[in-house]
Amino acid sequence: MHHFQLKILAGVLLAALLSACGDVDDTSTADQPPLSAQIGTVAISLTDGPDFRFDEVNASIAAIFLIGPDGPVSVLSDPVTIDLLGLGNVADIIAIEDVPAGQYRRIRMILTDLELIEYDENGDIAVRITPPLPVDGRIDLFPSEPIQVLADGLLHIELDFDAEKSITVSTTNGEVTVRPVIFIRIDRFTRLGKLARVHGLIVRLDAGNQRFVLCPRHVIADADNTSDGLNFGHCIVVRVSENTGIFDQQGDPARFDLLTRGQELTAIGFPAPFVGVIAGDDVDTRRRIALDTVTIELGPLGAFAHLRGITASRVDPDTGRFGFLLAPNRGFTPGSAVQVQLQAGTRIFALDGAELAASEIQAGYRGLVDGVISLSADSPAVVKSALVILKRIPDFVDRLKGIILNIDLESGSLLISSEVGDRCIVTSSETRILLLTRDTEENTQTIERVELADLQTGMGVHAYGEFLASGCLAARTLVAFTRESASE
Repeated sequence: MHHFQLKILAGVLLAALLSACGDVDDTSTADQPPLSAQIGTVAISLTDGPDFRFDEVNASIAAIFLIGPDGPVSVLSDPVTIDLLGLGNVADIIAIEDVPAGQYRRIRMILTDLELIEYDENGDIAVRITPPLPVDGRIDLFPSEPIQVLADGLLHIELDFDAEKSITVSTTNGEVTVRPVIFIRIDRFTRLGKLARVHGLIVRLDAGNQRFVLCPRHVIADADNTSDGLNFGHCIVVRVSENTGIFDQQGDPARFDLLTRGQELTAIGFPAPFVGVIAGDDVDTRRRIALDTVTIELGPLGAFAHLRGITASRVDPDTGRFGFLLAPNRGFTPGSAVQVQLQAGTRIFALDGAELAASEIQAGYRGLVDGVISLSADSPAVVKSALVILKRIPDFVDRLKGIILNIDLESGSLLISSEVGDRCIVTSSETRILLLTRDTEENTQTIERVELADLQTGMGVHAYGEFLASGCLAARTLVAFTRESASE
């Protein structure tokens, strides 16, 4: 099997990659050897909700497995440490792996560490917490339906690791409790979701068709930059359109004809299947993943800053700039004001993947700006932007937690005992309900999407939604758990 983060000598393998790849052809499959009828390809991406009280949440993931009737199959085997809050507006593809075709019932993640960081007013670390993990970080995720890997097929598994709902800080003694809350979305690259990012090296250019082959080298949100490797078997095809914004290492607009083999870059776009072959490759390419790009950032990892913050103004029609207040980021002073410069090719998206016009930017939107910072001694810093992703509607979420006293299935409501007395929670068909339990036989924490009827009195519950005039909480998300499912 080919691993996404295979540790190797980059120079040697790059030379091999450049010599091995031929022309890209996504239409002809004639005279090609048949693919194995027993193998499919699975891509794993990781994302997170953008809002949380800590400034970094660094999750160290040692491995991810699919578990079926024949036991576990590895899809991520090289450890990686990822800042979950750096994924608030995008998804990072962290693994692409061939696995036996068939049905899998659960996904197992081995989480070895969770580090919570807060910065002071100088941008230095003020608080570092490493809370204990439940069941030594062994987490089993059960999708609503079994995972079906088709022979010669592609499957995309998006893991939404919700840091805010996973970590509880006591208001009385500051004690941190961890119950990992992870939502699963499975598709075959047939629908748009969050924008995905891949950083790697160009190994083949097809200028006539405005596309190239990119071999992943890093996981972008890797907090410690440990994911340094190349992968022969699972490079991706990057497709460029007339609307793709291409930016050089200085953050200025660039052209496709400036791209060269061996160049390092970050491609951002929507994943899709690629049907075709790459002549001369000695690996299967008909299961290759494509990325329909919106933005390409040239240069090594770190050439472009990924800045989280809040918009502070509309776009000035004369300058094409808007104000942006930085959230606490590593190396940046919290609350610093910068001016974001929109350029030819800068793309603006909402969190759900919908494209926005510059006129739709308003003050008060949380978001992410990718760009190169230009500093000045007598004026606010200017960020030459390549990509802007915004959460358009402020998310004022009410929260309620306690112990379930009663469940009324007919009305879809619960009565809980909370810190402020007995309170009611109302659910609907749109409410996401997760149940966290402990599997003593497998020695794992399990996470499963369930119905209200699967809950029991005496369980703990955290509800997220809006309070109604009646005083009940209308829940968007409900996380129920047994006592033993938490960290101790």
